[in-house]
Amino acid sequence: MGTFFTIIIILTILFVGGFTVLIAFVIKKSTTPKTAEFIENEKQQLYDNVLKKRKELHPHKAEMFRQVTDAMVFNYTKAVTYYKLSGVILNEQRKPIVAFERIERGMHTKGHLYAMTKKQTFYFDFTGLEATFYCNEELLGRFDKTGTIYNANETAIGHAKHPIKASFDLQLFKTTHHRLGEGLFPLTLNGRQLATINVAPNYDDIDYNPSVQGVFEDLGFGTPIITLTDTPTAEEENWLLAFAIFETAFHGHWLIP
Repeated sequence: MGTFFTIIIILTILFVGGFTVLIAFVIKKSTTPKTAEFIENEKQQLYDNVLKKRKELHPHKAEMFRQVTDAMVFNYTKAVTYYKLSGVILNEQRKPIVAFERIERGMHTKGHLYAMTKKQTFYFDFTGLEATFYCNEELLGRFDKTGTIYNANETAIGHAKHPIKASFDLQLFKTTHHRLGEGLFPLTLNGRQLATINVAPNYDDIDYNPSVQGVFEDLGFGTPIITLTDTPTAEEENWLLAFAIFETAFHGHWLIP
């Protein structure tokens, strides 16, 4: 009997030790800084993947920022060292108008996102609560963790602080999901409130990967992200579209808790 328990203890130690080593390897692999060459290759792959989906999109319309809703369909990939989200954002007529692909890794939500309409290309580089926006390969600007927005010249031009989001499951007769936090927040640019941004629902709370019909009819999604409160300039329209895409494609699914 003593020999049996000794074997069990040894096997347990080996299992726990091996599992610990595996976890340590995954953490080290996912948090080790990537080389510039690796990042550029990864960005190019994202760009190429989104470019292929661009042909499926409906035409780019004037005031495209008004068309972007919180409705999207996507594929979610959870690998050992990264998370990836690839899909399309839909308009109120249930048509795909933005293709995107996003990848991130590490403990601090570091990653990048490419998104395209039929006419424009957006790139987002993000770490935690900070992000840098590019439009048609040119730097648009960035926002920091306080919500302060800076233009390409590093001049503060506005503010957009995303509300804290938290969700929890309530187990009764069935699982229901609840989300805490404000449902919208203001976007100020160039000295006045330009719009309000509707907070996207968290698709990670959903127990299945919904179809287009499911997104609109079962879940009731399809609300436009942007509600204007003033008339935007041409450059501000790029900011509005960038924020609309980022809200759905980034805040709409938390890849890393």
